[in-house]
Amino acid sequence: MCPEEPAGPIRTFVALELSGALKRGILNLARELERRGVRASWPQAETLHLTLKFLGDVEEALIPDVVAAIGVAASDVSPFAFDSRSVGAFPSLRQPRILWVGVEPVQELYELQGGIERELCVLGFPEEHRRFKPHITIARLREPLNSSDDREGGGVFAGLAAPDERTWVTEIEVMKSTLARGGALHERLAVVPLGGTRGSVGQ
Repeated sequence: MCPEEPAGPIRTFVALELSGALKRGILNLARELERRGVRASWPQAETLHLTLKFLGDVEEALIPDVVAAIGVAASDVSPFAFDSRSVGAFPSLRQPRILWVGVEPVQELYELQGGIERELCVLGFPEEHRRFKPHITIARLREPLNSSDDREGGGVFAGLAAPDERTWVTEIEVMKSTLARGGALHERLAVVPLGGTRGSVGQ
C-alpha cells in the first residue's frame, strides 16, 4: 500500500463571522452598485467576514499551534458587538479598486486583533505594522470607474449608505481559503470562543 502524500500548505486567515442581517445588507448594497454600472467581483454570503489577520500558506501541522495562540489572545476579551458604518474604498473613493463597509471602532475589537498579532508573531508570522482598519470587502473592481464617477462622495457613490446593523462577536474563526475560478471558497478549520475557552480544530 502506497503511503499517503503529505498534505500541502493551507491558505489561512483569521476572521469574525457577521450577522445574517449585515450580510443581507451588504449583498443588497453590492446589487445596488452593480445596478449603477460598477463592474466588479461580487461576494457571496458565505465569503463575507471581517478579517483580523491573513496568514497566507500555513503547514497543516502548524494549525493546532495557530489555534492555541489565538486562544491565548482571546482569553482576556469578553464577547462584544460592533456596528457597521460608512462605505469606503482602497486606495480612495476617488480611485477605487476595492470597495468596503467599515465598522465603528470598538475597543475590544482592537484589543483582540492586537493580541492575535502578538501571539502569532511568536510562532513566526510577520506582524502587520500598518494600523488595523476593520472593514468588510464588498467588491474588487474589474476596471476603473469613468472619470465622471470618481468625485469623492459623487458619481456612483452618491447617496450610498452602509447597512445599519449590529454583529455580536462570541468567537473567532480560523478559515481555509481555496482559490477557484468562480472566486475563493472558504472552509472553517477551527473556532476559538472568546473569554478563555480553548479552541478546537475541525469544528
